Amino acid sequence: MDAQSSGRAAELLERLVAIESVTGGEAAVLEFVAERCRPGGFTASWIEVSPGRRNLFLHGGRAEVVLTTHADTVPPFIAPRREGRLLYGRGACDAKASLASMAGAVEALASEGAPVGLLVLVGEERGSDGALAANREPHPHARFLVGGEPTGNAYVSGCKGALRFSVSARGIAGHSSQEEGGRSAVPQLLDFLSDLRSLRFREDPVFGKTGLNIGVLEAGTAANVLAESARADILVRTGVPVDEVLEAILPIARGKVELEVAYRSEPARFRCPRGVRGEIVAYACDLPLLPAWGEPILVGPGSILDAHTAGEKVDLTQVEEAAILYAELTRGLLARGEEYLAPRGAFMEHSRRHP
Repeated sequence: MDAQSSGRAAELLERLVAIESVTGGEAAVLEFVAERCRPGGFTASWIEVSPGRRNLFLHGGRAEVVLTTHADTVPPFIAPRREGRLLYGRGACDAKASLASMAGAVEALASEGAPVGLLVLVGEERGSDGALAANREPHPHARFLVGGEPTGNAYVSGCKGALRFSVSARGIAGHSSQEEGGRSAVPQLLDFLSDLRSLRFREDPVFGKTGLNIGVLEAGTAANVLAESARADILVRTGVPVDEVLEAILPIARGKVELEVAYRSEPARFRCPRGVRGEIVAYACDLPLLPAWGEPILVGPGSILDAHTAGEKVDLTQVEEAAILYAELTRGLLARGEEYLAPRGAFMEHSRRHP
């Protein structure tokens, strides 16, 4: 893959970032990829996820190595702008930088007749329904699955698990001056959240500590009305199995709140090329939900520290380098197969890049 080809990845990224694709509204960007990024002789296959929403799989009939990332972004949409070699905008690093680099690599590999494919998923930012649907319809020839997330073009040897759940409490609305006439749902929710924050989980020697974020709180209608309902959305990044976390949480929820699990994935290990010492990251991705697509490998341009921020950005030099990296990785996997990769579980780096 030459410098001119990798440079097209940077140009493509700006076009991709200009297309709004907040989770649930990914159709336009996937149609763009299907039309503009499909190499000659490749088929655009669609995998239904939900009414009006589909994953895209570009392939030439046989794809032993599949490159994959997600097309959706968190809200709100932020239009692209350039400052030198930096591109700002929603999705610039998470994860349209990976998508643009992968599209450039697949174009180059297709010209060589390589059995490669590009799987573009929806829904990663809210429950990964796209990955779950894709895993039900795997490509029969897929042996290796290369995922793209912002890792600074460094290989990742594993990621923590994730448990996303909501809790809700019910009360009886009433005038706040007459507490005997109603019951606020807020104290029940706050009691649960206090107990939740006091929980301590064991630290795993590989995946590290388990941490949680109370991301959304909603309750009541006015200061002078006893709240009829209260709810919270919570994300736990697990260093231990998800069931171990739930076993601690369910007893403190009983009698206070109703708990509903929206998403779960276990701590997962990924493969790295021989001689590469990967690191554990705290964020989740779609790879653990796609075991039917082959051996998982995770690497991509951009920094997770820029993802989801108001100033989300990526260095276009990294995008161009990633296009070359993906092409070289794919060639190595096709030429040497398992021999190209370190044995499963090898070269695990126990330090955490983003605790």
